[in-house]
Amino acid sequence: MAIESTPRLIRVHTPSVTELPITSTSQPVILEPYHVDLLPSYDYVTREYLISGIAAGAPYCTRLLLRCPAESSRFSGVVVEEPAHIWSGTSIWRATNRWLMRNVALSRILGHAWIEVDSQAPVAVGIVKESDPIRYAAMTFPPGPVARDFQETIPFTPDPTRQKLEDEYTAFMQRWWAATPQSPEILAATSHALRSGQLGLSATRVFLSGLSQTGGVTRRFITHSSHLRLPGGSVPFEGYIPCASGGVALPDLGSGVKIIELLGEAEFQSVRWACGVSGQARGLSHRRGDSGSFRLYEVAGMAHRESRYSSGIDTKRFSVCDLAGAQWSTFPNSFIYAAVFEMMVRWTEPGDDSVAPPPSAFLSTIGETDEVLRDEHGNAVGGVRSLHLDVPISRVVAATPMGRPSWYRGSEWFFTAEKLQHVYDSVAEYRRLAGKAVLRQVAEGFLLPCDAEVLRRETVEDV
Repeated sequence: MAIESTPRLIRVHTPSVTELPITSTSQPVILEPYHVDLLPSYDYVTREYLISGIAAGAPYCTRLLLRCPAESSRFSGVVVEEPAHIWSGTSIWRATNRWLMRNVALSRILGHAWIEVDSQAPVAVGIVKESDPIRYAAMTFPPGPVARDFQETIPFTPDPTRQKLEDEYTAFMQRWWAATPQSPEILAATSHALRSGQLGLSATRVFLSGLSQTGGVTRRFITHSSHLRLPGGSVPFEGYIPCASGGVALPDLGSGVKIIELLGEAEFQSVRWACGVSGQARGLSHRRGDSGSFRLYEVAGMAHRESRYSSGIDTKRFSVCDLAGAQWSTFPNSFIYAAVFEMMVRWTEPGDDSVAPPPSAFLSTIGETDEVLRDEHGNAVGGVRSLHLDVPISRVVAATPMGRPSWYRGSEWFFTAEKLQHVYDSVAEYRRLAGKAVLRQVAEGFLLPCDAEVLRRETVEDV
């Protein structure tokens, strides 16, 4: 599927970059504190910069937050670039931080870098700059709405019709794009800064990725801004990984650029409907066939946000939810993310070293609808498979149906001892089947061996 009509190629302006010193009295504003405390144990550091230039015909100055190996000699050349969420957060960092850093710690191969780009004016001005007006005095965008203008108006409708949900969220998304016209060019300019040495490293591959709203930003770059080029004329990104969003089927981009789209079961409107919330997916319109540069993975049982490894902030936030006998899901979103990001690294290796990822995997649905087909336990059929779905000990609910904030997380209704006995006969038989499921997921490419060992210890051996 190729782009039907391509706008003329536009080279973004070369940006200026200034490092912001980090001192005991002036520290970066952190939108997503999850696992930041682990950086020293992986020998990673944080560096902060201001990037400025011209985008969409107007001046800008915004913040970049880089996390990379302390020693540049241990940098792999790969950077995951993530725009900050329009009303705060960097969920790709949350989902991939251990994968990004652990290669250095294991002394196997070089470690990757991650960069937050505050390219969306509402979060840059309304969260980052407002949190420390002195440190970020130079940050500037054309006047417009700020983060709270969006956060306070997220559509939520008890007992809605599906059409009402879609209409409300479509209007909400249009407000995002109207408020962020400079974002695409800033994202491309950041890729140039990463490659040119302006940030203290020399990137050879940059992947644009986002989750939820920023998954939509990544998709929109593909569909609306793929004509942008770096100042030297090359493409800004070797790969795109839009996650937990959805929308129209994405096109092939040519020039060797790869796209892997990742959607959990929770992104389907049929799953979200009971929660009174919508999202970016529209039926099955995101589906398309594979090509030499495109894959789509729909993951059975995967929620919008992982609750297996919860931050202290999230634990407190979600403590108000009454699960009525269920428990928060133990589905390991981050293990799936690690495997998919590793696929992109291997797929974009130069020449004969490139390894194509597995074929796309779709959830089974009823007819042409997005109603997910379910097995005798109530779990989703088809899609990317895992231990939790193939050798279940619970009914896995991808979006907990009690509105906000609970829908972000999945939940589980664990089987009774009697049902476990009926299904598996013995602990030994469960562990045998579970072990085979883990090996199968590794073989299929959706679980890395080091995460498989964690899954065996924390889940299989716990039964």
